[in-house]
Amino acid sequence: MRKLFYLIPAVVMVVSCSPNYNKIMGKAVKKAIGSDLSDYSIFSYPTDNFGLVTSYQGIVADTTFICDMWNCIGVNNPPSSIDDWLKMSDLAGVGTGGSIDLTERQQQQIAANVILPKIYDIVGVNGGFKSNKTTQITISIGKAYLRKLRKDAIIAKINSLDNSSALKKSYNTGSLVLIIADCVIDNMSVDVQVDSETAANIDAKIGATSGTAVASKIFSDASLSVQVDKTTSGKYSFKVTHPVVFARLAKHQPASGTLGATNDFEDWVTVKPQTYRTKSR
Repeated sequence: MRKLFYLIPAVVMVVSCSPNYNKIMGKAVKKAIGSDLSDYSIFSYPTDNFGLVTSYQGIVADTTFICDMWNCIGVNNPPSSIDDWLKMSDLAGVGTGGSIDLTERQQQQIAANVILPKIYDIVGVNGGFKSNKTTQITISIGKAYLRKLRKDAIIAKINSLDNSSALKKSYNTGSLVLIIADCVIDNMSVDVQVDSETAANIDAKIGATSGTAVASKIFSDASLSVQVDKTTSGKYSFKVTHPVVFARLAKHQPASGTLGATNDFEDWVTVKPQTYRTKSR
């Protein structure tokens, strides 16, 4: 049995996507990392951004977004090394879990309802993914990792910011919402065999001719980059060769100008995944 995997976006999350997606994936990831994800928000589809350190003002919403994880720490070109990517300039404590195990039926269900529609959208396949035009789907995924933000390190980073920065302003006014933990999957691939109509559509996007293989081509949007390979006529491989964020934990700072009195984020207010709003202050 092959393994499966899943990713995710900016702020559009935890909405209904495929039947029982959050339940199936949440249970499988929890087993893999050995940790509860009850307060985490699960992305509705894969993303290689918006994880640890991503910041908002007051609540988690598009309109309150301050900066994404690498931008927040002043890194314009994220490292290509998976190990360096995970550690985020030593701001992240990283725990390695196991692979995510799903039944064949779960793999097919989530692939058809979540992963492939997202990938087809990125590639720009006309009409999107259609299961009746796909004769075979094979999915594989790598390991799951749980990352936690190191408090002393992020305090030093925030204190070094100019008071004019949006992140520092939110911190000074007590409205900072910070992603203090996330769950990451290190890679994923989906192999498909499609009908001639869909194959011609994909070939047009990647610059291939009928029956010929083609060199890898990268397609990206704001939330994900996908590598596309054509193996033989009608057969394609979609790969995400870098880590992606599956779920994340958002918390609101306890008071203005401080990241709290404890050595961890215990005195921060959890921003619940259902509403992304904090308690009344």
